[in-house]
Amino acid sequence: MLFTKPKKAIGIDVGNHSVKAVMMSRAGARLCVDEASYVLVDRSVATNDATLAQANAVREAVANMPTGAALLVGALPGQTVVIRYPRLPDTPKDQLPAVIQREAGQNIPYDLSEVYLSSTVLSEIQEGDTKQLKVLLVAAKHEVVNSRVQIAQAAEIQFGVLSVDSLALADGASCCNMLRMGETVALVNVGHTSASIHFVKDGVSNFIRDVSWGARELIQAIAKDRRCTPEEAEKALQAAGRGKAAPVPQVESPPRPPSGGGSLLDPLDEELGGLGEPLGEAPRDLAPMAPEVRTRDLRDVLGASLGRMVSEIRRSFDYYEHQLYEQPVSRLILSGGVAHVPILGETLMDELDVDSVEVADPTVSGPVLGDDRAVAPLRERPAQFLVALGLAARGIADL
Repeated sequence: MLFTKPKKAIGIDVGNHSVKAVMMSRAGARLCVDEASYVLVDRSVATNDATLAQANAVREAVANMPTGAALLVGALPGQTVVIRYPRLPDTPKDQLPAVIQREAGQNIPYDLSEVYLSSTVLSEIQEGDTKQLKVLLVAAKHEVVNSRVQIAQAAEIQFGVLSVDSLALADGASCCNMLRMGETVALVNVGHTSASIHFVKDGVSNFIRDVSWGARELIQAIAKDRRCTPEEAEKALQAAGRGKAAPVPQVESPPRPPSGGGSLLDPLDEELGGLGEPLGEAPRDLAPMAPEVRTRDLRDVLGASLGRMVSEIRRSFDYYEHQLYEQPVSRLILSGGVAHVPILGETLMDELDVDSVEVADPTVSGPVLGDDRAVAPLRERPAQFLVALGLAARGIADL
């Protein structure tokens, strides 16, 4: 049997809410997207078995792709790994692994026997007569890697490379020609339960922070305010992003219960719960909404949640610019499922001192796109595919 080197790479972005997959090839010097897919993770299955739900979505996402003849690239969630940027003295290449291993022992908050360690030299820094090496150091605990491997096995595929979703953001932005020399860009990817802020300077990764804030906070705020199901709240949020009216069906209410049984809002609070709990259906024992509540502007509804988002991102900006003494961020690029919601970009523009806030659109300046039907999910949801594109581009670079 002859074994040939793959000519295609498939980037698979496995999220809590959905799975995005991109199959990429190269035509000369150009990258080409041959196929893209988008599959929602079944919430009812995820409630009992998150691994199975994600595996089912992965299997469906790559069903029409030649997984046996391509390099499959997956990603670990950024909040589950440790990423550091140590500076090392200029060291001969043959001695560098030992120096990095010693540095990892001082920078990684785990015993090195408990983690998989990866590193790469990002740049050489000349300070006077001294030259230093800036290194990207990534450590992932064995159980974190094993959890991703389990999803792949359950989906009957095998990852050839595992990256980190927050690092793939920069690869995606690079392959889509979104980065420029002479500037610092903040790539902000808003997922369902968390967000990544990746600072890229002169096209090179410079600092990453993952925060526990995601689109679910916005969905919860709408569902609680309008007393609707999370699915209806999500539709309202997406409709707002498309610039359309966002009517939300109201829950029909049975007769009002006798007084003395506690607040009518209590059951809703239990359903929507904390951020770590899965969203359930809206309760059925709610009183009819007052007209003034039903017509509240979405900006008012989302105000508190967006305030928490701004606070988290501002902390990251302050640390990057003032503690690391880096140049100010000039541009912010939003990606993820709610990136296109105008209030999100407007809030960041108002609260953060950046020149511009853009929504990532890989279809404008990115790789060559294949048949319209094959890449339709990418055209429909361009801002949600930046990580998957970055993973696929990483795979092509490794071929």
